[in-house]
Amino acid sequence: MKSSIAIALLIVGVVGVSVQAASVAKPTCGGTTSSKDINLVIPTNPPRECEYHINAYSKYVCQLRIDFAMTLAQPTLHEQSGGLKTAECDQDYFEVNGLRLCGVEVWQHIYVPFNATAGVSRIDLLIALANRAGGVSLPTPDWNMVVSQLECPAGASVRELEIEQRATSYTDGFQVAPPGCLQYFPDAKGVVKSFNYNEGAGIYPSHLNYAICFRRDTSTTALTIRSYFFHVGATSAATTLLTDSSCYRSGSSSVQNADFLMVPQATLVANNERATYFCGATSGDVVITSDNPGPLIVLFNSDGIYEPHDEGFAFTYTVQ
Repeated sequence: MKSSIAIALLIVGVVGVSVQAASVAKPTCGGTTSSKDINLVIPTNPPRECEYHINAYSKYVCQLRIDFAMTLAQPTLHEQSGGLKTAECDQDYFEVNGLRLCGVEVWQHIYVPFNATAGVSRIDLLIALANRAGGVSLPTPDWNMVVSQLECPAGASVRELEIEQRATSYTDGFQVAPPGCLQYFPDAKGVVKSFNYNEGAGIYPSHLNYAICFRRDTSTTALTIRSYFFHVGATSAATTLLTDSSCYRSGSSSVQNADFLMVPQATLVANNERATYFCGATSGDVVITSDNPGPLIVLFNSDGIYEPHDEGFAFTYTVQ
């Protein structure tokens, strides 16, 4: 049985298979919907602020999964004291639950907690656009979002993989993320990219701190990552991968060296080196394994300081 996510992605042409779209809501800017599956697309003449209001589909709703493609202005580089800069999404941006994203995304996704049982009955999604009058050099905005309301059984953990059958005829458990995950990859193999990666031509925003999670079952023994692009907290284009104390110094008040990808109980396969924090720059393949016995997670953190080569990361993963 296909999940509602898979159905919704088919509808907007991600997989390229045509299905019935009658149950998919397509509200316009300012609109409100309580549909389980929602498709949000840019109108012909978008306003400066386009806000969508998502009401809970049922009392069982526990999360929204938002899959999105968008083209917005790149983060703005603001001068700070001492000649430092910070990268902020403050011209165009997509905002939900306090998170702001901008730039170019090709079918990224995020999860948003939506605890209808606890009385949270609405989530607002905002897309704000800068004034493009007067010949301002900004890209033509575009967005296409698939929003699915994921349901959990009453009183059960969101880690449950099986939920009761309801009128929707969908089983959401496989897609439901563990608590605290901004991104969740339930399949055994896939690709993970940083926000605004843009095939290595973008930059990630400052002040990010989020968990990327992967599904484990009773037979899972390890997570293997093969990074094919990695420019995180890199002061130059030199291909030097740094680890641990070079990426994060817990005894220092400085935030200049706090851009990193954190992989618990990780090993660099090439030289059998143990490490947890990874930063610097490399464009070659780097294979990292993690035998963390707990949740399968990778953490990404970006500080308030923009470095000239903060383009981000891209890696394939395999859950074994």
